[in-house]
Amino acid sequence: MATAILSGNSMIMKYKTGTNEKGDDTFSSQRFSNVRLDLSDNDFYEVGQALSCLMSTDAIYIRKQQDYLVEDI
Repeated sequence: MATAILSGNSMIMKYKTGTNEKGDDTFSSQRFSNVRLDLSDNDFYEVGQALSCLMSTDAIYIRKQQDYLVEDI
């Protein structure tokens, strides 16, 4: 029987970087890898909000990406 084991957390923040020649918004993203595996969703969000305050522009979204290792036990 196979089981999935959480092996990694990453935080991805998307933010506005400016506008292009057509006047459309341009965006970029930043990945923060190796986020603690035992961090609650609420704590994860609070860390994202704190990091967002350090940036020159507000975050559009904060995404949690989890990686799993699937093994046969």
